[in-house]
Amino acid sequence: MSLDSLRNPFHPPDQRTGTPFELTRHLLPSAEAQALTEALGEDEPSKLEPQQDLPPADISMSGEERKEVEKEPLWIKEDYIKWAESFGRDEAWVDETFKFQPDGTTVVNTDLILEAKEIKQLPIGLMEVKGKLDISKNSSFKLNGYPKRVGGYFDCSYNDLSSPQGMPEEVGGDISFEYSNLNFLVGLPKKVNGELNLIGNQLVNLKGISKKIDGSLFVSDNPLGSLNDLVGTKIDNSLSLQLIPATEIPAGIEIGGDIYIHKYQTDLIADAKRKGYHVGN
Repeated sequence: MSLDSLRNPFHPPDQRTGTPFELTRHLLPSAEAQALTEALGEDEPSKLEPQQDLPPADISMSGEERKEVEKEPLWIKEDYIKWAESFGRDEAWVDETFKFQPDGTTVVNTDLILEAKEIKQLPIGLMEVKGKLDISKNSSFKLNGYPKRVGGYFDCSYNDLSSPQGMPEEVGGDISFEYSNLNFLVGLPKKVNGELNLIGNQLVNLKGISKKIDGSLFVSDNPLGSLNDLVGTKIDNSLSLQLIPATEIPAGIEIGGDIYIHKYQTDLIADAKRKGYHVGN
């Protein structure tokens, strides 16, 4: 039922409503109405452009979601081949190494050894390396969030990075960032299923350190002035603290093995023993 059918048929229309053009159009034939409108210098009201049916703005999108929306598209096989050719491999190696999945991602079912290949990144869409992943000694390499999982040892040592951000979310074995110029530890997993090697970086503190380490933790040869971020950390094996300037170690670190400190770090040795830690030779 239209709105017009509900109006009182005995109530005369309000002649005062509408624009001059609309009143003229109702009282005169269309051709005369148009001529009179043009003579009076009045234009026919422009028709409204149809509005697009836009979704409401999403103001709740998190930074991570925004990154997912803006991320680069998955590599196709030609991208893998071009990448492989940059370090002397070919299409046959790509076919042998990467198993392409129906959704466009890839999996490596064995080890992936890319030590000193001068690579700058790993393929976008590489989801898992089921064995060891060695990307050490690539000075221009940057972590990009791939792969998501590594089944064995993850070796990212001797690179030029600032943090572990973008490393695999899950690693089944040891993790090494030895001599990789790290300034921060944001991006490390909460749990390490083996040893964690952070020797020889630029760390002044240990904010972001994993809270459960199944093996040993190596933080020697860093400009560490404080070890307070180790409070609440559980280390199943030993803790290596050689060549650091810190002179105190906080109580409350669960360490399954010894703490290793150079003999000339006398203040740190004394503090560790005073707090009940076992200092190895």
